[in-house]
Amino acid sequence: MIAIGIRYLNGWSMATNTADRERPEWPPHPDRVFMALVAAHYETDGSDGESKALLWLEHQEPPNMWASDFSQRKAITSYVPVNDETTWQNLDRPGSKPRMIPSAAGLIKAKGVSEKLKKLKGSGLGVLPEHRSRQPRPFPVAIPHDPHVHFIWPEPPSPEVRVGLESLCSKVVRIGHSASLVQAWVDDAPPEPNLIPMSADDQHSLRVSADRVVDINTGEILPQRMLRVSAPGRLEHLKTQYGSGLRPERSRWVAYSRPQPESQPAAPGGVFRDRLLVLRRVDGRLMGLESTLTLTNKLRNAVLKNCPEPVPEWIGGHARDGRPSQKPHAAFLPLPFVNHKHADGHLLGLALAIPKYIEQAEVGRRLNLIMGFEEDGSPRRVHLYNGADFDWFLEIEARVSPPVALQSEVWTRPARHWATVTPIVFDRHAKGRDKERQEKRMVEKACERIGLPRPVEVALSQVSLHTGVPHSRSFPSIRRKSDGGQLRHLHAAITFEREVRGPVILGAGRYRGYGLFRPVQRG
Repeated sequence: MIAIGIRYLNGWSMATNTADRERPEWPPHPDRVFMALVAAHYETDGSDGESKALLWLEHQEPPNMWASDFSQRKAITSYVPVNDETTWQNLDRPGSKPRMIPSAAGLIKAKGVSEKLKKLKGSGLGVLPEHRSRQPRPFPVAIPHDPHVHFIWPEPPSPEVRVGLESLCSKVVRIGHSASLVQAWVDDAPPEPNLIPMSADDQHSLRVSADRVVDINTGEILPQRMLRVSAPGRLEHLKTQYGSGLRPERSRWVAYSRPQPESQPAAPGGVFRDRLLVLRRVDGRLMGLESTLTLTNKLRNAVLKNCPEPVPEWIGGHARDGRPSQKPHAAFLPLPFVNHKHADGHLLGLALAIPKYIEQAEVGRRLNLIMGFEEDGSPRRVHLYNGADFDWFLEIEARVSPPVALQSEVWTRPARHWATVTPIVFDRHAKGRDKERQEKRMVEKACERIGLPRPVEVALSQVSLHTGVPHSRSFPSIRRKSDGGQLRHLHAAITFEREVRGPVILGAGRYRGYGLFRPVQRG
């Protein structure tokens, strides 16, 4: 393990948030630190070892970070001279026509300026502040609770690269504004990171342009955690751009989130995480709950098609030898408009339920490319198409106040009483006289199969307790792969002895959107 430690000598950081110029940037983007190291290298004619250190940095995965929380100083708008614009040249040459070239005096183009003043500005006086227009500029400042920041990489570099890093760090005097004075060093014993990248792969990074980012694993909105990192090959680009005064924009955005502590919830839950990955419908005609099977199959196919090879078992549902997985895998679920006096059961979006045993970083690596963000910061859309039947576009639900059905906690909050919005599919046909008792027993076993306690009460019906849910006969049947026979399905209501946490997804069709339960109020 190796880290670059940074201490803000004044106790504050002056750097502008690229998403909102009224707010400060905190923590500093890894790309901002990378650019400070590049500047230190080129402005001091650095050694080959420093160049190798920069090349090593840009080819590393986005670093883990440690940074404290911060408070924001009220930004006061100042009026400052604008950057160099244009000035007149060739005014002293007989017969020559005045021409405009890039320089600093944009005001000289104004009407009524004397020829003498033009000559003075053309000779270089136009760069003086009194000859330039002034524009409002905020200078936001972040005051961290702890002035230290660490950028942490798990694998240490070679001794030569380490020496180059130490040399670069010793030359860095500021990060961000020239007033943000810092001390930087190479640290072998950094603190445990409290910010980790959701994706460690360049192809699957989340890229955002708003002032918030959605954790693809939890659905949580994380303010000011959009961190920019340098892209491989950027150093070569900087060699040609650095001397021109232009700032290259070849960085990329990666969403960071806080490590999720392992904690045992008060209410027991099943094999799935208690946060759904919610995708809202942004385009396409309205479709009812009866279309669940078609839409979830299309979403699954889209994920499998765009997932980096090899497709993991927790997404595809099959082991490497092609046999069905014996472990829980991702379930594709409908999110309908129900439980309202105007509810009609139409679908507002779809969701993925992720098994608990899958690591947070693995989810990001596999799914960011499919349902993350585009290079311009807009959410990446998932296209579901089925000829004349439907043409849907989905994207991650990132709104602050989405409709109730698109809120993960609505489907996962602890409750004792649950009822289906899509019918539960029985894995076999009941035989004999007491078929209803056998089917209730199947529901009990289905609860135990996904890690939930056995319910104390099970009720089966052709209709759901939730308003707006269609009759069970309205849903197409799932067929067995072995002989093509139709599997029986019914709506169900179950009650547990104590509250359990969702999602509750039961039965033979649970990975395809059937058997999805939602909490209900008794009575």
